[in-house]
Amino acid sequence: MWSKSPKSLTTHAEAYNYCLDKLALRDHSIRELRQKLGKRGCPEELQDQVIQKLAEHHFVDDFRCAHSVLDAWRRKKFYGKQYLRLMLTRRCLSGEEARDALGDVTEEEETERALTLAEAQGERIRRKYPEDPRKAKAALARMLASRGFGSGAIASALEDFSKDS
Repeated sequence: MWSKSPKSLTTHAEAYNYCLDKLALRDHSIRELRQKLGKRGCPEELQDQVIQKLAEHHFVDDFRCAHSVLDAWRRKKFYGKQYLRLMLTRRCLSGEEARDALGDVTEEEETERALTLAEAQGERIRRKYPEDPRKAKAALARMLASRGFGSGAIASALEDFSKDS
């Protein structure tokens, strides 16, 4: 099946409405909107005008976008600071906005989240490795690392996991 090529955005109204449609679905960073406009063939000068108008009307704000991304991933509970940094980078938020948003994530909060994940998955891991507790600890450590937890949070979770064994 053939896909239709996207319509080029050549006028201010087309580009502005396109951005409004995207922003109605979720917050986007300025760089994200620029990439989307660029893919649709929007000239650089027109992109600048549209982004400036969106910013004037407070429709696009990188700080707000970074905090909303962070809040959404925090609600999922089982992710560490490094994973959150990756999600912000994927949304084209790697500068001062990301640092500001990630500054809100404390070591205590990350350790608490790691302990919660270890508690939730601990029994399943123990059942999978009943004969060798070292393999169970290694599996838990891999799980925590793959979800972006730091070494301090992983060490605390492994210590708590060992106590429960």
